[in-house]
Amino acid sequence: MDIQDAVDNYVRAIEHCENLILVHRSAGNGGVGRRTTETSINRGTIVLTVAAWQAFVQDVAQALRDEALVELGKVAGARLLAYAMDQWQRDFNSALEKFSTPDAEKSRALLKRVGFDPRPSWTWVQAGGRGNQSVTVQPKHVDEVIKQWLRVRHDIAHGHMTIHSLPILTAVRDPKSSARAKATPALRLTDAIDCLGFFSSVARLTAAEAAKHLAVPAPTWETLPPLKLGLHISHL
Repeated sequence: MDIQDAVDNYVRAIEHCENLILVHRSAGNGGVGRRTTETSINRGTIVLTVAAWQAFVQDVAQALRDEALVELGKVAGARLLAYAMDQWQRDFNSALEKFSTPDAEKSRALLKRVGFDPRPSWTWVQAGGRGNQSVTVQPKHVDEVIKQWLRVRHDIAHGHMTIHSLPILTAVRDPKSSARAKATPALRLTDAIDCLGFFSSVARLTAAEAAKHLAVPAPTWETLPPLKLGLHISHL
């Protein structure tokens, strides 16, 4: 496993999310009323996107582990070090298998086991929107957005009829939404698109920083994901 493998695996995984977005668009008829079919598609897209992010973090961790083992193999006769690294690998593999909630804290904890912290790289400048000045997205904003999408994923996975009212959801931020819609928001197509765009942004930055950490060429993307938080930082 290397960083390019991790990127390629992620791209293949999110292809299904992109296909679901296309299905949503083809299913919509533009009529009024509750669109339960499209809402289900949005739910599925978000669940698959978070799953792709989780697998990506695991793949990056494995790539870093594999490189550490290669370096260890270059140390001839380091018997005691080899014993210690064997135990480290067992502990790491156990943590890798147990990794199931890919929030910022737990994702960083797994990657730190192999000496890498991606959080400092989670920053970019994006347009402020509607004539506003550009804003700088900081790691703390990324942490919060990951947390909120995992909260949505949890609601979906547990079959909750309603989703927590969170700033990342379009209905909650939409000034045209009723009080009821804001309190019990339905998932819109824009939410599915925002979720996918956000996690692809973080994956892009994480992969580039991991490659730099290993002193290897930056991974290539078939289509480089644009950097998007999905909402203005003032809404967080």
